[in-house]
Amino acid sequence: MNKLKIKRLDWDSAFFGFEVGEGDHYSDYSEASKFDLLVIKQKKDEDICLFDFEKKFQETKVIYDKKLISLDLDSFNDSIKDFDEEVIDKSEFYSLAFESGRYSRFKLDPKIPDNKFKLLYTKWVDNSVDKKIADKLFYTRNSQEVTGFVTLKNNDFFSTIGLIAVSKNYQGKGLGKRLLLKAEHYCMTQNVFNLKIPTQKENVLACHFYKKMGYEINQEVIIKHYWKKNL
Repeated sequence: MNKLKIKRLDWDSAFFGFEVGEGDHYSDYSEASKFDLLVIKQKKDEDICLFDFEKKFQETKVIYDKKLISLDLDSFNDSIKDFDEEVIDKSEFYSLAFESGRYSRFKLDPKIPDNKFKLLYTKWVDNSVDKKIADKLFYTRNSQEVTGFVTLKNNDFFSTIGLIAVSKNYQGKGLGKRLLLKAEHYCMTQNVFNLKIPTQKENVLACHFYKKMGYEINQEVIIKHYWKKNL
């Protein structure tokens, strides 16, 4: 069986300013020297020996899934704002976006500069607001600041949560549940009855929250960062 060559990640390479490639346990790594960072994705944890590279980071990405059948109307609160109807400065979402990414590989990999992590999540908010990667953004706000928000992308047969975050001062008060219920309600109004949420297995609190909300793990993938030595 012919092995697939490493795939160059064009957007990542341009954004980070170094060559990024993607492969799996069975890829052909004969041209690995062309890259500064290799992102290796595996279904199970297997060691890879790459000459002149060393592993600097590893995480397990999980995708939660839920079939939307009914809505918990007792917990539903429609005071949550729709960005399409009540537009505010998108910069108000940035700090919460950074908080939502605290378990991200782009935050935790010590080789990735913090300013790049923040710029990445800033662009994520910008592209969500501009509807390039999201169809809806719902948020809550007190008199001074945004306290929580969620972004949502619809596909033909399912929807996906992009970002979901709650201010530290409002965590543990049911705000995350309200935001997620709002997203579920919107999906059902669009005749979409399956919702997926990606997160990291290492984010124990988030995983516990999604399980409590009726979500189950649909997919797991191990992601490893192998960096060229002496970079």
